Amino acid sequence: MNRFLPLLLMTACAANRLTHARDNLRSCWAADPNLIACAGKRMASIECFAPGDEACGALAVHYADGERVFLWRPVGFEPGNDALLKHGAVLRPELASDAQMIWFKPANTRDEFWTVFEPRTGIARQVDSYTIFKIRENDPHSMPLWVNTAQTVQ
Repeated sequence: MNRFLPLLLMTACAANRLTHARDNLRSCWAADPNLIACAGKRMASIECFAPGDEACGALAVHYADGERVFLWRPVGFEPGNDALLKHGAVLRPELASDAQMIWFKPANTRDEFWTVFEPRTGIARQVDSYTIFKIRENDPHSMPLWVNTAQTVQ
């Protein structure tokens, strides 16, 4: 057990809870165009503000309960205030076909790390480029989010 403690601590430090866990987001899929559907109901929408060339100006998950969780946004940005957005701030955001993960690369970082967010658990973590390669390889039907405009959950 003691030999796994450093690994456990590193993993815990690398993860960040952005919102509470949602048990109703099980058996879900990525519905067209940027919606998470579970058991036939729309449970969340992924909002790409100022979509552009394989990028967004801000990225959020808008849950059916009304909570909006920003995965990335510039300081002071709120929906409707698009003048603050810089095109291309969030690179290649994608939604897994089973709706369990959203991944993207913040443009303002110079390292190889990407952010992976789990809509069900509310946890975001940093992963390297190879991990993103493996995620894409295992999920060839992931949905690019930069081609979609922001939609609300109904």
